[in-house]
Amino acid sequence: MTSNDSDSRRSDAVLVAGAGIGGMQSALLLAEAGHQVYLLDPGPGIGGSMHLLDRTFPTDSCGICHMLPGRAAYCPTIECDLHQNIQIVPYAEVVGMGGQPGAFRVQVRHKPRYVSVERCNNCARCVEVCPAERPSPYEGDLARQKAIYRPPLRAVPAAYVIDMEACTRCGRCVEVCPTGAVDLDAQPSESWLEAGAVILSPGFAFFDAGLKGEYGFGHHDNVLTSIQFERMISLAGSTGAHIVRPSDGKPPGRIAVIQCVGSRDVSIDRGYCSSVCCMYTAKQVKVAKALEPDLRIDVFYMDIRAHGKDFDAYFEGVEGLPGVTYRRSMVSSVHQLQQSRNLLLTCIAEDGSLQEEEFDLVVLAVGLGPPEGVGALGRAVGVELNQHGFAASDLFAPVESSRPGVFVSGSFREPKDIPETVVEACAAAASAARLLRSGRTVAGDASAQAPAEERDVSEEWPRVGVFFCDDGQLAAEIDLQELVEHARSLPGVGLATIVDRGFAPEGLQAVAADIKRESLNRVVLAGRPELRLSSAFDQMMREVGLNANLLEVLNLGAELGLLNSGNGRVSTDTARELVAMAVAGAARRQPCQPVDEPLVQRVLVIGGGLAGLAAALNLAEMGHPVDLVEQSDALGGQLRHLRVVLGDANPEEALSSLIERVGAQPRIRVLLQTEVAAVDGRLGQFQATLAPHDGEPEEVEYGAVVVATGGREVVPTEYGYGQNPRVVTQRELERILADGGDLPKDVVMIQCVESREPQRPYCSRICCTKAIVNALAVKERDPEARVTVLYREVRAYGFREEAYRQAREKGVVFLRYDVDRKPEVVADGDGLRVRLTEPVAGQEVTLEAGLLVLSTGIDPGDNEVLARTLGVELDANGFFREEHPKMRPLDFGQRGIFVCGLAHSPRAADETIAMAAGAAMRVVSLLSRGRAEAPRTVAQVVTRLCSACGLCVEACPYGARVLEPGGPHAEVVATLCQGCGVCVAVCPNGASQQAGFGLQRVYDMLDVAAPSRA
Repeated sequence: MTSNDSDSRRSDAVLVAGAGIGGMQSALLLAEAGHQVYLLDPGPGIGGSMHLLDRTFPTDSCGICHMLPGRAAYCPTIECDLHQNIQIVPYAEVVGMGGQPGAFRVQVRHKPRYVSVERCNNCARCVEVCPAERPSPYEGDLARQKAIYRPPLRAVPAAYVIDMEACTRCGRCVEVCPTGAVDLDAQPSESWLEAGAVILSPGFAFFDAGLKGEYGFGHHDNVLTSIQFERMISLAGSTGAHIVRPSDGKPPGRIAVIQCVGSRDVSIDRGYCSSVCCMYTAKQVKVAKALEPDLRIDVFYMDIRAHGKDFDAYFEGVEGLPGVTYRRSMVSSVHQLQQSRNLLLTCIAEDGSLQEEEFDLVVLAVGLGPPEGVGALGRAVGVELNQHGFAASDLFAPVESSRPGVFVSGSFREPKDIPETVVEACAAAASAARLLRSGRTVAGDASAQAPAEERDVSEEWPRVGVFFCDDGQLAAEIDLQELVEHARSLPGVGLATIVDRGFAPEGLQAVAADIKRESLNRVVLAGRPELRLSSAFDQMMREVGLNANLLEVLNLGAELGLLNSGNGRVSTDTARELVAMAVAGAARRQPCQPVDEPLVQRVLVIGGGLAGLAAALNLAEMGHPVDLVEQSDALGGQLRHLRVVLGDANPEEALSSLIERVGAQPRIRVLLQTEVAAVDGRLGQFQATLAPHDGEPEEVEYGAVVVATGGREVVPTEYGYGQNPRVVTQRELERILADGGDLPKDVVMIQCVESREPQRPYCSRICCTKAIVNALAVKERDPEARVTVLYREVRAYGFREEAYRQAREKGVVFLRYDVDRKPEVVADGDGLRVRLTEPVAGQEVTLEAGLLVLSTGIDPGDNEVLARTLGVELDANGFFREEHPKMRPLDFGQRGIFVCGLAHSPRAADETIAMAAGAAMRVVSLLSRGRAEAPRTVAQVVTRLCSACGLCVEACPYGARVLEPGGPHAEVVATLCQGCGVCVAVCPNGASQQAGFGLQRVYDMLDVAAPSRA
């Protein structure tokens, strides 16, 4: 580094390195909380692997937009582009960093994209003339694209970029570009950014299947990776969701899927589990069967790791599809038959026999690894990586890196699915916000500034200014001068003119000057506007003293793009009508002052276990007063029973420290032996009744609620538990180990006790890891001890796989059993005898056990009463149901109420801590502005027309409509309304109306278009 670190000054900004799902989530939450965010990504556009996905499990929906802090918003890539507190830094990488927490100075290298983002208007003329092609990485090389290309559709920025390795430098793109955006001689550049905190979320890289040469990827025509198959079954993919063989374009009849390619394989230094492959394979199988019902699919696997919420049920549904066969078998090689191009698989079945089978297509389910260049990133920012190239972190501080002030999240910490990535992104944002403890209002937000004096135009006749904002491309398609003359002839128009680069800052300044000079009171901006310019348009209107609702924006580019036949006359005629409609609409516009309400800053956290303690502490350290309510007489929850964990962490010390920090935090009020008796209200204004067990109820107002009620250990009723002292649970074995109690030589463990069965059909996620950890502890105490684990599936996901391998290396024996032939346990003198039928050979195995340890699951507890009190839902298993399992795992459908920890689903301590911090950050992102503001398009009720039928109340997806029993008319809760218009659509009387969409305004716009349509 060449920067002088002493020059660093304290900054409230945050640099987020990596702009995939995790990075965008962190950026949006921090931006909402008032922090300036630099969102950096090495790719030419933000979005990461999100662009590859069409549908996600377990809902088979897209749902990407659900990750946004608010509701009714755009795709997160667009939302990041729109947010005034987020500066996107694409095609860049961090190459150095100095300073200290709160005052980092980051060196950034910008790669040349050879196309100016500011000048590119996406006309695509460069693509038409480019003679060079290359395989499209986005389509997994199954399709081709030009050397000059645009990033995926939802990526931001949308400007084109040149792959110089494929470029011929012929210069044709330079010649045809109408705006001079192409520069083939562009060079890298560097800049420095000041940030108080840094979040690293560079994501992951898919395993290079070519490194597993025995499978023939890259050599055999019809061997695909799962990423290529993902694009093939996608409606947006190059084949349009048609499953075909690359060799001949014919649909395959039989497909083989090979699991764990690049995972759980020490021979290639990939000894860990990638966590997601089993489930994304199940999703792909389900989608493929929906597309081609007659398709036969065989999946070759070692273990099925469906360890997420509702994953077991999803997998069982896929496994039961006709034509789908899951085979516990390892494929040793794949050979191509020369004439047919079919694939011959050689596999080792579970019984050890060698088998060969022929398939039309083979899909390799590739695992996840650290992203390319992660070593350089780690060195640049000074954080430690583990032996696999992922960021090292601590069990009880999961998102903290080895360098203070630098936080990590998502698959950069450990391979994981989208929900965990979103959760950790929220947690990393919370850690950064806690560190900075500032940015309490949104920088540049109009609600945080003294409003400019606004002209009262209510008594003025409409005087409309029509501004045609030319970007160089618009004038090439339509006759702008003719449109100007036409606009001048329209009623109410005071000025019509062309503004070069009208949407650029200098263009908007010229528009503002014309508005003032001509005393205009309505404005039409016509051209090719981008959504991200909305705040700039509003700011311009404020500067000239006009209400922002007096602005009409006409997107001629989008409107004409649907109709353009290549005939400029047709386009111009269509544009004349559109301009007339825009002017008529603008003339009817009226000023609108958004309704806002104060947001109470105190937060209610229900539950005093690990999740509740962590959530309360995070909230308090971010400046919010908290009431921590616990119904028992002690804090700690299930963490009080934890003695032995994976790694070197001490759970007892961690709990003691956490309780001490909570007790010392002045913003936290701890209420033991207290229950929440009632909750009413909405985001920012909840009214709760707290009922102490031995006192008078207390009424308190809260801005938000966090549910962290935890869960409880299942008490088994099988295998002689409670009757024979030699039968214990894993928690009881843990206590014996911690207290130094005696252990026999023979220890047998039974997994999935009363879990993954009809009465409790879900996986409890932690049981396999707990058994492995305890088995290792037994072997550490007595290496000669004989430990046998009886299992159905070993779900040692992520880096837990390494502990599983270590246990096997130390002599722990793992034997599988089927659920329909569970082990039998009988007393035998001073010991126990355990009998089971080995499922492959069908032979009976008898084990002697001095101690039988039962791995029991997690029960959700009694959540029904609290769910009714809060007005939220439970899932079929009794856990709280989140709004969206993939993108909003911390939110309920009711805004302002969040869930974390075991109340959501079974999970480990590090995952619980991340959820708690994430829930706290979700709260802060909503309450930080201090006031809730309704959108300008808020719904309204014409009370004289309302019949109080209640249809709008039932239809409103945001709970923004209320109708009191016997009330004369429905009412709108303005701060909850998102302006979607559903209430207007269902109202039978026309009583529901939407600001900006009044009937007379719409009729006026239709009237001016109607004559030419007659």
